[in-house]
Amino acid sequence: MRTNLRAFAIGILFATGVMGVAYSVVSAGATSLNEESVQAYAAENDLHLLSKEEYDELLPYVEPVEEKKTEQKEEVKEESKNNEEAKEEETKEVEEKEEENEPFEIVIPDGMATYEITALLAREGIIEDDKKFDAYLEDKNIATKVRSGTFTMKKGMSYEEAADVLIK
Repeated sequence: MRTNLRAFAIGILFATGVMGVAYSVVSAGATSLNEESVQAYAAENDLHLLSKEEYDELLPYVEPVEEKKTEQKEEVKEESKNNEEAKEEETKEVEEKEEENEPFEIVIPDGMATYEITALLAREGIIEDDKKFDAYLEDKNIATKVRSGTFTMKKGMSYEEAADVLIK
């Protein structure tokens, strides 16, 4: 066994040495990029080189495309304003529901993970922080006892109250 391992190690060292020598030979023959080599490459491949001034002269012809992009950006801004207005309306509705603080039913489907359930409860405003509630369930060793189904809950419940409802 040791003989095989030593032979394998020697083979790896030999291969590494060969690769190192080959790399140094190839990299020594590499030339650096200069203006003459670039011009020779352009001439061989029927390419045209532009100076900075020539390039800058061509830029105004490209501007109409940029105007379209600007128009598209303005449309996106208008859509985002509409989305913000919709979110504000939703926020107002949520605030109105919170003022009522009446119990409502929430459905937890089968197969939903505990972290998904806590995120749902946080989105609905039943609990404040889903991560803290998840940690609470783990600390009390009741995370695995959370069941699916339809539950009657209300906004702003304490972690203990919410857990009691979820495990019954």
